[in-house]
Amino acid sequence: MANFKFEVKARDAAGRIGKLTLNGKTVETPAIMPVINPKQLIVTPKELKEMGFRMVITNSYIIYKTPELREQALKEGIHNLLGYDGIIEVDSGSFQLMRYGDVEVTNSEIVKFQHDIGVDVGTFLDIPTPPDVSHEKAEEDLRITLERAKEAEGIKEIAMNAAVQGSTYPDLRTYAAKKLSEMNFEIHPVGAVVPLMESYRYKDLVDVVIASKHGLRPDRPVHLFGAGHPMIFALAVAMGIDLFDSASYALYAKDNRYLTPEGTKRLDELDYFPCSCPVCSRYTPQELREMPKEERTRLLALHNLWVIREELNRVKQSIKEGTLWELVDERARSHPKLYAAYKRLLEYREYLEKNEPVTKGSAFFKVSREALKWPTAVRAKERAERVKPKFLETVNHPIFGEIPKYLSLSYPFAQSEGEENFTIEKPAREEARNYIMAIAEYQFGEGAGEAFKDAFVELSRKTGMPRQIKVKGKHLATFRSADGLLTLGIEGAKRLHKVLPFPGMRVVIDEDAEPFARKGKNVFAKFVVDADQGIRPYDEVLIVNRNDELLATGQTLLNGEELKAFQQGLAVKVRRGVGE
Repeated sequence: MANFKFEVKARDAAGRIGKLTLNGKTVETPAIMPVINPKQLIVTPKELKEMGFRMVITNSYIIYKTPELREQALKEGIHNLLGYDGIIEVDSGSFQLMRYGDVEVTNSEIVKFQHDIGVDVGTFLDIPTPPDVSHEKAEEDLRITLERAKEAEGIKEIAMNAAVQGSTYPDLRTYAAKKLSEMNFEIHPVGAVVPLMESYRYKDLVDVVIASKHGLRPDRPVHLFGAGHPMIFALAVAMGIDLFDSASYALYAKDNRYLTPEGTKRLDELDYFPCSCPVCSRYTPQELREMPKEERTRLLALHNLWVIREELNRVKQSIKEGTLWELVDERARSHPKLYAAYKRLLEYREYLEKNEPVTKGSAFFKVSREALKWPTAVRAKERAERVKPKFLETVNHPIFGEIPKYLSLSYPFAQSEGEENFTIEKPAREEARNYIMAIAEYQFGEGAGEAFKDAFVELSRKTGMPRQIKVKGKHLATFRSADGLLTLGIEGAKRLHKVLPFPGMRVVIDEDAEPFARKGKNVFAKFVVDADQGIRPYDEVLIVNRNDELLATGQTLLNGEELKAFQQGLAVKVRRGVGE
């Protein structure tokens, strides 16, 4: 059985940077798999690897049906056939089934063949139901897909995709996702979405993806089958997509089409190349037009790949910086249908808020009206309303409206930019404790302020801002200058543990991890047995044992649902243990 691991490293919106390890090979997600047609190589697999593409996809059905390719693959293995030592995923013929209505192979035959030729990730022969068929037709196709999934689960010896089907019916997509999540698969593609993308039905694509995500386990990577245009990467990753694949780089090149992050240009339309990749730096549009068809196609394909790679890197950098929503907002304005999809995504408030980090490395930028519907803004206003009854004095914020005065130092209120500036007032010494109590209520939940009701707040001589929070010389917490939130010390964690009823802000770990957490060692996901479902990414949390005894405090990378689901990777970066 394949050695498959997936862990989260960073996140923003519902997007995540992940580390996927399979058969000793590692890929950072989000990642795209260029499609390789084994019968017609425009760009060689070796060139793809040199460009940084560590994962590719090809069609096992084409290899199966082509005698010379089949014989070579069975004899030498698919990696030698393609001349590629990275991760190779394969499709099963499902795309041909959707396009042509029939394939000459059974589900069990193609699964066995994929194993025999040594693929890294296989795909069983699911039924990709096109958009807008009747609900009855979609339901019947899904029944067959789930039967084949069960069959594949029983015979597979390699990592395998289990595609979520259900046409354009959200109820069927969620049902399929839940059923497949109960089975032993590694990756979940969202299938049969190419017709939606080809017709620019991005709004429907959002509904299909979110319905699928609602039912899927959060610890498995999600692959958007057939998606490869850079203009949708930011939106798709913000929805929670980890993997892409596409032959668009080659298909567009054959048609003299040139990819950009904002859309597609025809070569005949271009006087200048808006790109500095190796192709665009060396040639002019006119020079490419004058080339023989084969060479022109190859160079356009290489450009298209560079643009795809660059945009995915841009998306990953925005996740690191906490600016993915800004990138989504920018990209959405390149096409009206993409803009409509962006607005539709923002309607899924509960799903987005659950995945949105509580703090970011970048300020909140009100770049558009839609920014006020980003989950950071929605959550901030809701939590501010929770704090208001206890801290009645308010100030008027130019972006967020009326907010409690004592939250005016904290993210995102202080760390925001809009049309008008927000003046931050330094806290008077006699009011400093009110700021800390209000921040605790905002950050940890109702009643958390009680843990700091007798605290002394040390103000910085240089800035006048809060620094250390203490009681009788004991350190409770630190006021973070970067985001105006609190980092707990052990004494502060003990106090918070007393005032917040179980399971509030708690991560429960098993007996094996307990001694390490006490000593301040990090907590890994496989040792987590329970967690508060209200925990959000980057929250400061309390680490306890099954008896609710406090062991440590730290910052979680995962939300409450993920903490219970993930079995791999870091769960909580421990800051302090009770035994240190």
